[in-house]
Amino acid sequence: MRTDDVHVFISCFRREDEALAYSQAQWEPEPGEDASDEDYKAWEDSNPSWLMRKELGEPYLDSDFIEIVWGTGDGEPGVRWDYLASVIGSANTSVCQRLAPSEATTLILIFGQALGGFPFAFSSTPEMTYCGAFPWLS
Repeated sequence: MRTDDVHVFISCFRREDEALAYSQAQWEPEPGEDASDEDYKAWEDSNPSWLMRKELGEPYLDSDFIEIVWGTGDGEPGVRWDYLASVIGSANTSVCQRLAPSEATTLILIFGQALGGFPFAFSSTPEMTYCGAFPWLS
């Protein structure tokens, strides 16, 4: 798998905060100083939760190389096709447009570096449509 590829997913979140809660690791508040060792260990074992990573099958993912683009850029739902074209080109963006659900609002871009060199085959999940891997126009 090439590290200069961009894996493109399209999703349908009603609000940006929903998109971010799904696509980014979420941490519960850390237990207080009075927590027992067992409670603290349980907290460590359950954090972070990361629904997108779980749905993908728990691959290694470095969140520094994942980009979420919700809405059209003016606070309205819709997909920023112009932005995607600047990342993967117009022809590849057309492929994604054909695959996208009509109510799509969110681009989820996972850059090849996010996999840390580990092999992984992406696919669609219940929440995201996988459009494919495309060369990044860096």
